[in-house]
Parts: sequence; structure tokens; C-alpha cells
Amino acid sequence: MSSENLVKEYAAKIRPLLPLAKKAYGSRSQDTPAHKASREYTEILLEFQEKGGSLPKLAKELNVAYAGLRRRVVMNNVSVSAYKPKSRLKSSDQDIAAAARRVVTAKEKSVEEYHDQLAKEYESGISLSNLAKHMSLSSAAPLYYGVQRSLQRKS
Repeated sequence: MSSENLVKEYAAKIRPLLPLAKKAYGSRSQDTPAHKASREYTEILLEFQEKGGSLPKLAKELNVAYAGLRRRVVMNNVSVSAYKPKSRLKSSDQDIAAAARRVVTAKEKSVEEYHDQLAKEYESGISLSNLAKHMSLSSAAPLYYGVQRSLQRKS
């Protein structure tokens, strides 16, 4: 099968799932229609790539970001929730401020150190949501992504 035909075939499989899959927020283990669509979308992407399909071409055909497709494929086997924090005690504002300083310092050194520091803070029980607020971020999503990248690199 030609590359173009493969892209067209898989784009047709994915297109109906996109609107619902884009609504899947939070833990991947949730059993909502949006999360089911998102998991199916990822499985189709994995199958597509296994057959030698080009993610950049598929992204263009679907009019979605290549980075999003690649993240789904690369991070498929990495789950932040599998690494439960050691402590569920509520962190003080001082603890969160200190964690934020450590994260910012690590970010100034390298992306890898930034991601590793985020993972350390998460594993020590610092809420990434509270950390995001302290860092004036509108969402904790990029912090969770950083933790995922660190875990992926170490596995």
C-alpha cells in the first residue's frame, strides 16, 4: 500500500474519533466516552506507525499538530499515575514555594534537569496543580508532561 493511501485510510479511521477524543482530560484510566475515544485514537496511531506510516503526513491530513500525534505514540506506555507520590500530606505554601524555586533553577540548567526535578517534586508529594498555580501557569498539564518525559527517559 502506498504511503498516501495509508495516510488516507488511517485519517478516515481517526477523523470520527477526533471531536470526542479532544475532550478527554485528566487521568487516562477514566471510563468516559471521551477517554474511550482517546484510547482508540492512540491505538489506531500505534497501528499506523507500526505499518510504517508517516506521522507528519497524517497530522497534516487530519489538520492536527504533529507534536500531539507524536506525544500519543511516544508516551503511550508512560503513566504518571503509576508513580504515586510518597506522601499525600498537604504541602505548606513554603514547601510549594521551595519546590517552585528548585524547578525554576533546574529549568535554567536544561530541559532534562527541569523534567527530572518535576518528577522529584511529584514523587515527594508536591501537588503539580498547586505548583502550577505558584508558578503562574494556567494549567498543570505541562508539568505532568515534564514528569512523563522524565519517567520515560528513566524507563
